[in-house]
Amino acid sequence: MHNPKSGVIFHTGYGRPMAMDKLAQNVVRPAIEAIKLPWYGWHGFRRAIASNLYALGADDKVVQRVLRLAKPHVTRERYIKVFDPAVLDAMRKMQAPLEELGRGQQLASRFLQIGGKLLKARRGEVAERLNAAVC
Repeated sequence: MHNPKSGVIFHTGYGRPMAMDKLAQNVVRPAIEAIKLPWYGWHGFRRAIASNLYALGADDKVVQRVLRLAKPHVTRERYIKVFDPAVLDAMRKMQAPLEELGRGQQLASRFLQIGGKLLKARRGEVAERLNAAVC
């Protein structure tokens, strides 16, 4: 957050550190939600910057400098997430069955057939059964 040689990245007009939670609440979150994206916090924001810079061809040392991290291995291990097209394709193929399960969960959440009887589901029971079926 603070580098004695170059100062803080985000500061007030007086050189003092900016309240990052207030910045997120008042500026960043409304802008991100306006374009219908979820906000995952500052760590997610930094991870997205690192991953996208790397995907665009930036060297991991450059990404490290942009994020102002002290150690290159931290940048590689914790911030840069490589997008594997095969994994993305597999996740897209799995999305339709999961959405179908989600629609079925709405109906099943009201009543579950147990031992030939329809019983009202306990809170969380449907999720447990779906999780067991998927896993």
